[in-house]
Amino acid sequence: MRFRTLATAVSTLAFAALLPMGGCFNPNGGVTGYFAYMSTPISPKTVIIYDMRTNEPFFIQDIPVGKQLNFRFLQDGGDDPLYSPGRLQWGISEAGDNASQLGNQLTCPPEESCRIHIEVRGAFPVEDQEGERYRIDLGEGADHQTPRGGPIPHGSNNRIYE
Repeated sequence: MRFRTLATAVSTLAFAALLPMGGCFNPNGGVTGYFAYMSTPISPKTVIIYDMRTNEPFFIQDIPVGKQLNFRFLQDGGDDPLYSPGRLQWGISEAGDNASQLGNQLTCPPEESCRIHIEVRGAFPVEDQEGERYRIDLGEGADHQTPRGGPIPHGSNNRIYE
């Protein structure tokens, strides 16, 4: 196979290298046809997919912490050729499991009419219990470390400035 220019050769080889990636999950959402979103303790996620023609959500899924939502769009198999011609296949698996089965499906608008929105839920609930936020297990005579306060004990180990 002969190429007329170096640019043609490079672009053909780059395209050929990308072809095998077509069926891979992308853990940050995807450009490969499959989508994967992971929920962690500092970033618990909710995935919402909107039909941009009506701006109404048709899929909402809270992803439990430590789990991953995997999904893909199929162009056919829907129940209405105009409003919902496609299917959305999805499943929840352990975080990092990119080879899970997509055991659920629903009819959906065409992929080109969908917008994926990711919300990060509140990561750290605020505790309102008095004294629990800065609690320290205390020994005898350590009032300076409690919410009540007190004088800092004098000694060589407690000096900040000489």
